[in-house]
Amino acid sequence: MGSSLFMAAGILLLSGDGDTGRTALTATQLLGTQQVGLVNYQHYAVPAEAANPQNTFSGTLTLTIEAGTLSEQGTSLASAYTTPETLPSFAYEFVQHGTHLLPLERQLIQTGHPSWDLILSPGRVWQETGDQGYSRVALPFALQEVNANCIHNGVMTFLFKNDGSISEVAYQVAQETCQYFKYNLHGKLAADYDPQTLSFASAVISAYEAEQAARIPVKPLSALATDYPSAGVSVSAIGSDQSASHRSAYGVYYAGVHYQGACATRQGDYPFCDVMALPSYSTAKSVVGGYTLMALENRYSGSQKDLIVSDYVSQCPTSRWSDVTFADALGMVTGNYDSSGDSVDEGSTATVNDFFLTATHADKISHACDYPRKSTPGSLFVYHSSDTYILSAGMQAFYQQQEGSTADYYNDLLVPDLWQPLELSPLSYGTRRSYDTVAMPWAGFGLSLLSDDFLKLGRFASIDDGVVDSQQVLDPTMLADAMQTTSNGGVTTGTSSSRYRYGFWAYDLGASSIISCPNNSWVPYMSGFGGIGVVLLPNDMVYYYVSDNDEYGFTKTVNELNKISPACQ
Repeated sequence: MGSSLFMAAGILLLSGDGDTGRTALTATQLLGTQQVGLVNYQHYAVPAEAANPQNTFSGTLTLTIEAGTLSEQGTSLASAYTTPETLPSFAYEFVQHGTHLLPLERQLIQTGHPSWDLILSPGRVWQETGDQGYSRVALPFALQEVNANCIHNGVMTFLFKNDGSISEVAYQVAQETCQYFKYNLHGKLAADYDPQTLSFASAVISAYEAEQAARIPVKPLSALATDYPSAGVSVSAIGSDQSASHRSAYGVYYAGVHYQGACATRQGDYPFCDVMALPSYSTAKSVVGGYTLMALENRYSGSQKDLIVSDYVSQCPTSRWSDVTFADALGMVTGNYDSSGDSVDEGSTATVNDFFLTATHADKISHACDYPRKSTPGSLFVYHSSDTYILSAGMQAFYQQQEGSTADYYNDLLVPDLWQPLELSPLSYGTRRSYDTVAMPWAGFGLSLLSDDFLKLGRFASIDDGVVDSQQVLDPTMLADAMQTTSNGGVTTGTSSSRYRYGFWAYDLGASSIISCPNNSWVPYMSGFGGIGVVLLPNDMVYYYVSDNDEYGFTKTVNELNKISPACQ
C-alpha cells in the first residue's frame, strides 16, 4: 500500500480543530514540575477533536530515570524484585509518519535493568490548542520481566517541538498479563529530544505501511450481533469464561474479520489495543515447538519427528533418552519424570529454581535432562516445559547439521519462512533465549505477540492447513493429527475429554454440559499459563483470550459462537 492510499484510509489524517478541552495531563502539568497521578487512559488517547501535528519528531528520545510510584494490586511480590518501581534506561530513536510515531526497535529489548526489559510500540502524534505550539505524543510501551514472560503494558505522553524543546514525560502502567505480580506504576521523568535525520527512516515507514495494510480488518466485538442478526448472539457471553477484570485481550476471527473485544485496564480501556504486547506463555509450545518440528518434517527428507533426543542433545544421557524421539519431547510423553501428577513436576521447587529461574543453557538443559525413567516413552503425558526446551536444543542441533554451525531455526527458518509470509508483527521476530553465547530459543514460552498475530497463527493451522503463499510449509500429516482431523489425536491428559498432540491441546465439546455437541467433537486449542487460549473451531472461527486469573475455559464463548455457525465436528 502506497503513502497516498495509506493517507486516504484516514490513518495519517486527523479531522479535529485541536480544541480538546483537556483536563488531565495538560501542558501546564507536563511543562511544569508538579507530579501527575493515575488517570483514565482516555487522557492518553487521541481525542476526537485532535488536529494534525505541526511538528515532526525524528531523532532520539532520552529519559532521566527516577523511581515512580508503584502500588501492588492483589499480589505481594514486589519485595522479591530489584527496583521494580523504576523504568529501564531509555535512549531510543523514533521517526514520525504523519500522525504516527514509529520506534526503530520493535522487538523485545534487553535493557540491563535487574527486573524489566522493554517493548516499544508505534504511538500517535497530534496537535491541541492548549499545548502552546507543542505537538503531543502518546507512546505505548511494555515492561517484560527479565528471564520470564510476564508483560505489563503502559503509555507515555509528552510535548515536543521541531527545535528539540520537550516537556517532561508522564507515564503509567495499570495493566498486565501476569498471574503472580500485578501493580500500578506511574511517574513523570525529565526528557531530552535530539532531533536528527535518520538514514533508514524511509525503510521504517515503508515497513510500517505494509504492516498496517496486512492487519486483519477489525470491527468491535459488538458487530458480531449486527453482522449476524438472525443468530441472536449475546455478545456479553463471549469472553465470559474469564473474569473481565483479569482479561487483557480477546476476540474472534470469522469470515476475514477480527471482532475485537476491549483491552480493559484498572484505569479504563487501553487506547492502543491493536499494539498491546501480549505474552504467549505455553501457546509457544504450539507455534514455536510444534510449527518448527512440522516445518522441519516438511522440509527435509526422512522423518525428523522420529529423531532420537540423545543423538542431538548430548546432555541427555543415552540410558534414559536413546529411545525418546523429538515427537515424544514435543508431546511431553518422554517417560522421564519425577511425578505423573498433574503439573506436579512443573510446579515443583526444583523446576522453578533450577529451570525457570536459571538463565543459561547449561543450567536449563541440565535440569531438563535429569528426570528419571518411569514409563515407556510415548505412553503417558506428563506436563514439562523442560521437554519443549529439550526439543528446542535438539531441533537447533539438527538444523545446524543441515544448514551450518551458525544457523538458527528461529531466525533462519521460522521468521523468514513462516512469520514474515504470514505477515506477523515485528514483535514476533524475536523470542526469549538463554542468556549466554548459546542463546537457545526457549520454544516452550517466552514469545511476545499482538492480538493480530495470535489470530494469524491460529488461522494458519486450522483454516489454511499449514499453507502460506500457496506453499505447504508444515507437514500435513503431523498437522492433521494436531488439528484432530485424523484418528491419531494424541494421548489423554488426565481426563477422557482432554488430549495433547504435537504441542496442541484438544477438548471434546461433547463432554460439555453447556454445548449440545455429539460425543467425540474434538476442538484443538493452544493454551498458556495464567489463562491464555487460542481455540481453533471447525467452523473456520478462531477465538483467542489473554488473561491471568487461572481461568482456562471457553465453552460459554463457544456456545455463543455456535449460534453463528455450528462449532461441533
